[in-house]
Amino acid sequence: MSDPDLGGEIPDVDPSGGVSANEKGIIVPVRHAQDIESFEGDFEWAEATVTVRLWSDPPDVDDGCTIVFEGWLATPTGRLWIGDADENTVAEGFPTSTGIRVALKSDDLDSPEQVWVDAWKA
Repeated sequence: MSDPDLGGEIPDVDPSGGVSANEKGIIVPVRHAQDIESFEGDFEWAEATVTVRLWSDPPDVDDGCTIVFEGWLATPTGRLWIGDADENTVAEGFPTSTGIRVALKSDDLDSPEQVWVDAWKA
């Protein structure tokens, strides 16, 4: 995740598999298709879902979730690029400095299928 005009100045990937972050970008490892095995001989795609919510103030943490990152992100254009090697999207309406909280289900921290990104004016 980063502002699209920052030229992809995101941090290096943490080899331990955890979240990597700096003021210009955040990397959250998620479950990928090659991380699962098919039980019927057919290839099954593992997909991660990222839900981004923009708030006026920091929200409460959802039950059953663990915060894996909380900090701020420079978003000078008010946009946030979210993507991986296969797909990406750009969300708009962010302040120029955005508070960010990344939460995962507490029982799925190593290879998550669901990621919640809460954002607010920093």
